[in-house]
Amino acid sequence: MNILLQGAMDEEINVFCEYYKPQETKVIKGYEFFIAKNNDNNIIISKTQKGIINATISTILALTTFDIDIVINQGCAGSHREDFVVGDIVIGKSAVYINDFKSATKKKGEGSNSLDWSPNKKRSYEIPSTKELVELAKKVEYKGNVFLGKLGSGDLHSKEYDRIKYLRSLFGEDCEDMETIASLKVCESFDKQRLSIRVISNNDLISQEFDKSQCVKSQKFVIEIVDSLISKKKGIKIVQN
Repeated sequence: MNILLQGAMDEEINVFCEYYKPQETKVIKGYEFFIAKNNDNNIIISKTQKGIINATISTILALTTFDIDIVINQGCAGSHREDFVVGDIVIGKSAVYINDFKSATKKKGEGSNSLDWSPNKKRSYEIPSTKELVELAKKVEYKGNVFLGKLGSGDLHSKEYDRIKYLRSLFGEDCEDMETIASLKVCESFDKQRLSIRVISNNDLISQEFDKSQCVKSQKFVIEIVDSLISKKKGIKIVQN
């Protein structure tokens, strides 16, 4: 079994590297992959780099190079709900693209108001995770809150209260990151099993500042999932959502 573990920043893959102790590093078109062997399984740790384009490219490179069976995208996210706090885990039942908008026409001097922008619903697609992987993730024991939710994704970093509320009213996302939807979309196109896990690193709705150290928690959560997959030594058949 070949399992791809993704994180955008060093802080989102360091725990993976310490735990799995990769024996080989490959740099493909500027993207880093750290390869660890675990009995008959290969764990490929990918530093995707930040953003939709980087996540798309690195995911395609991984799938076409390493014959990947399962992809788990993880890392930190900002909450779009006031009842989520820093350190909470969100299991992505699905992800939705939240960054395709059209503004109204305004003349010089009339300013700009993002709350008036309209989403392009045709391209604001929602991609599901593999149901069996979601169910496996729900069994992980965690000292904190774990939620099953919808991950919002796009090249944006929303910190305005009204803007966050507006996005959630349109898409129903529980949190925001910059990579999940790219990974899941590529996996769907390649017919690969997929899952995304996010840890809440900040919540601007309740004035909780960004805490990069929370990235450790999402990686440890994912390690529990991977170890469970390896111990079962059996594939998971994709069921259409």
